[in-house]
Amino acid sequence: MSTEEQYTRALEALRSLPTEERRRAFTTLKNERVEAEKRLRADMDRLPNSHWSKANLLQRLPNPTEEAYEQKIYIPEFTFMGVGSQPDFGQVLITFYPTLWTIELKSLKVYKEAFRNDVASYERLANVMYDDIMAVYEPRRLRLMMQLRPRGGISSALTIDSDWTIRGGKEEFADWHNNVDRFGFDITKAAKLF
Repeated sequence: MSTEEQYTRALEALRSLPTEERRRAFTTLKNERVEAEKRLRADMDRLPNSHWSKANLLQRLPNPTEEAYEQKIYIPEFTFMGVGSQPDFGQVLITFYPTLWTIELKSLKVYKEAFRNDVASYERLANVMYDDIMAVYEPRRLRLMMQLRPRGGISSALTIDSDWTIRGGKEEFADWHNNVDRFGFDITKAAKLF
């Protein structure tokens, strides 16, 4: 029997039920779906960050100079599936101090697009992106800031900086100490970088 035939038979069977029994059947199906989603989320919480890694998509270019410089990369559109299986939208600002390698931007575009259908929290994805960039490019410093667009009237931002002692840094850069921007970064400021 084909899937279409099974579907038609199931609909006929549901239609033949009295209204109250039909409601009960739909409630049972909904409860089963909710429980399955809860189990999936619990299973995903136990997975390591490396499960979401897409470091293999990142390409690196030789740094053209040994002189120090700061590279800022603004990603105004970052999309992924949040833990509620609903799309989340945000933006990312990367502050990067290269050593031997610098970021090939086309591969970064492919990399960020690869998260589009991933179901994960933004906290998880920010840490995955941070780990991937650190592993591939081995920068002197990496600061990754992610800001999510409001959902339900709440916006959230996350910052990770390799300079922080808690991240193994030496706190040799003082620029983050006076960060008064309450959301981590501002679209208007980031847009003015370019």
